[in-house]
Formats: sequence, structure tokens, C-alpha cells
Amino acid sequence: MTVPVPDFPILVDEARVRKRIAEMAEALRGDPELRWVAVLHGARHFADALCRNLGRPAGEYDTVRVSSYGAGTVSSGRIELVKDLSSSPEGQRIAILEDIVDTGRTVHWLRERFLERGAQSVEVHTLLSKPSRRVVEVELEGVGFEIPDEFVIGFGMDVAGRFRELPYIAVYDESIERASRSA
Repeated sequence: MTVPVPDFPILVDEARVRKRIAEMAEALRGDPELRWVAVLHGARHFADALCRNLGRPAGEYDTVRVSSYGAGTVSSGRIELVKDLSSSPEGQRIAILEDIVDTGRTVHWLRERFLERGAQSVEVHTLLSKPSRRVVEVELEGVGFEIPDEFVIGFGMDVAGRFRELPYIAVYDESIERASRSA
């Protein structure tokens, strides 16, 4: 039985998400030497969509997993590496693929770790950016959309593991979810 998705406000519809990812993929096309590193779990959808747009097999990238949210909707500020790269970044040019850059702490932390471990360079490409939430200045080489300070779900982003599979980006509202469960 499929549970209906609550009627969350859509911030970026599916067509706009797919169009912008196609544009970002074209910008990356000219640099086949970049080692793509998707930040799990959220960026997997973004990375797979980039691969599809470039005619590469989905999953043709490395992954790391960090945690700063736990099960909540607010970053704890403490970053923990849960899954490391499959091999050393030494001498390589790295492109971090992220679903959303909020405070900037996670991508800043990852960039510093990769450079400390000998990466030649590290750039960041993100589907979403929330500049109003930055506490750490980070350079972003690719940005899909700048969004307001809202907790968003869909296209890889979730709340406690839910709504990651939505093909669009919506604003999460707990009261809407509660109301839909009681309807």
C-alpha cells in the first residue's frame, strides 16, 4: 500500500530540477579528470542525475558519508565521518557533489580533509545553497538553486529518512504531515 505524500509547498518543481541539473552536467562535461565524490545519502540523487545527463553509468563516482544532523532538522554543528573514500585523494582533483550547502561546515570540513590528504584541488558542486545560513565561508563552483532558509525535502533530501524519493524539492512542514496522517 502506497502512503500518499502530504501536500507540502513545492519550492522547485521536477522540470526545473531536471533542467538545472542538465545545465550543471554540461559544465562538468569538459573535465573528465575530476574525481566525483558524492556526499551520502542526499547527494546520491544529484550525482546519479549528473551521470545520466553525461551518459555515464549511475554510481560512477566515489562516496563519503558524514553526519551532522542525526535524526533532527537542525545541524548539530559537529561533523563525523561515517564512510570514507574508497582510495586516497592524493594527487587528484576532487569535485564534491552535495545536495545542499547550509551552514557550509560540512563541505568546508571535507575540503580541508581532502587537501590535508594530498588532493591537488577540491571544488564543490551543490544542487541547493542556503547563503543566509552560512557560518563558514565556502566557495561553491557549481550551484543549482539558491533557496531561502527553509527545511527542504525531496530529490535526495529527507527528514528522518522520509521523502527522499520525491522528484521535486518541497518545504517540509510538520503540521502538514500530521494533518495528512489524521485525514
